[in-house]
Amino acid sequence: MSGILYGVGVGPGDPELITLKAVRIIKECDMLAIPAQSREKYTAYNIALGTVPEIAHKPVIYAYVPMTRDMSLLSSAYEKSAEDIKKHLEEGKSIAFLTLGDPTVYSTYAVFHNKLVSEGFEAYFINGIPSFCAAAARLGVPLAARDENIHILPAAYNIDNIALDGTRVLMKSGKRLKELRQRLSELEKQGKIKVMAVCDCGMSSEKVYKNIELLDEDTGYFTTVIVKDS
Repeated sequence: MSGILYGVGVGPGDPELITLKAVRIIKECDMLAIPAQSREKYTAYNIALGTVPEIAHKPVIYAYVPMTRDMSLLSSAYEKSAEDIKKHLEEGKSIAFLTLGDPTVYSTYAVFHNKLVSEGFEAYFINGIPSFCAAAARLGVPLAARDENIHILPAAYNIDNIALDGTRVLMKSGKRLKELRQRLSELEKQGKIKVMAVCDCGMSSEKVYKNIELLDEDTGYFTTVIVKDS
């Protein structure tokens, strides 16, 4: 029988925010998979290591995917890594693919999941606490109340929808922070919105910003910006 692939969300950064189910799956699986070239530099692995130290002795599949929008390069990387994962699944190995936050939200794992399920393999999502929920808690603000809308937006790709009503969550904003800060600052000065942000939520490098003017444009890739109506 083929093994089982699990996309395991390890939460936003704090090792105490990993679910009990995620811990159990990570412990029970024969192998780990990570979309990186080394375990030491992969954030989700280090988060899991803080709660499940025995993973240091588990074999790892390095399903590396480059940070690029070149679809030919991405397709090639996904194909190669999927073949590596398939090989171990066909040997009957159970694999925990570690991902930051929740695997259903802008996750590299989702591509592997869809591909392998379409080829007849067994795979499951193991939910984790999303970074935007942890960021809202860290900022001390609710994401929504009563009939308020929530919009989850990939800021690295598109920041044209910030005029939407309700709460706007701009994820992975790092590469466009300068442009984003300028646009949001203008709207905030007009009294239309309130802007807050958390970088590396729950990690040792965490930074909290309740003033958009103080947001450093070099803050980093894992910056979650929360925009509320004034």
